Amino acid sequence: MLKLVIDNSKKQVNPAAVTCRTSCDLFDELTETCSISQNVNVDSSYEAARCGFFLSRDIMASPPLNNNHIDFKFSLIEEEADYLLDDPNVFHELIGKPVQKEKYTYPNKPDFPAQREDARWYVSSCGTYGCWIVNLCKKPLLHPKSLENAVKGWTSKVYKSPIPLHDHKSSLTLASKVAWIIDAEGYGQYGLLINGQISSISSPKPVNWTK
Repeated sequence: MLKLVIDNSKKQVNPAAVTCRTSCDLFDELTETCSISQNVNVDSSYEAARCGFFLSRDIMASPPLNNNHIDFKFSLIEEEADYLLDDPNVFHELIGKPVQKEKYTYPNKPDFPAQREDARWYVSSCGTYGCWIVNLCKKPLLHPKSLENAVKGWTSKVYKSPIPLHDHKSSLTLASKVAWIIDAEGYGQYGLLINGQISSISSPKPVNWTK
C-alpha cells in the first residue's frame, strides 16, 4: 500500500508565482536568500515587483543611456497586499560589510556619489533628511504646500511633488543612496540608487490603480 508523505518542514512554493525564488538569477539556492539585499522575503511577489535588479535578464540586451546607466522598468503588482502598508523600514540593507566612516556628512552632503548625471542632492527645509532627486517627468511640476495638499498616488507616500515631503528614515549606510524618483506622470516615491541605477522603489504601481 502506497502512502503520500508530505514534508512540511520545507516551504511549499507556487512555481507559477513571480518571486525572487522562482524567477530571479540573484536568488541564492544554497542559502535561500537574495544575494544583494538582506532580510528579503524571497517568496513575495511584492518584493520582486519593486526590485530593479530583478528585471536585469529582460533588459540586458537594451543599450545603456547616454550617461552610462540603465533605468529599469519595474513590475506592476497584481494583488492588494504589502504595498498598502506604510512600512517605515522600506529598504533592505545591502549584503556585505557596511563602509565605516569616522564622520558622516549626511544630510548636508551625500556620503556617496549618485553616479548619474541627472541626479541632484536635496536637503529638506527642516534640515533633518536629504536624498537625491531624479526627475523622469518632462512636464513642469507644482510644489504642494504640504504632504496633505499633494496629489496622492496609489499609496499615501506616493504623490506629485518635485521634492519629498516626508522623511525616508533610512539608516546612515543607505541614506546617501536614497533618491526621490519622479516618474513620467509626475508621481514621486523613494528609491535606491546603486552604481547609478535605480535598484529598487518603495511602492510598485498596482495594475488596477486609476487616478
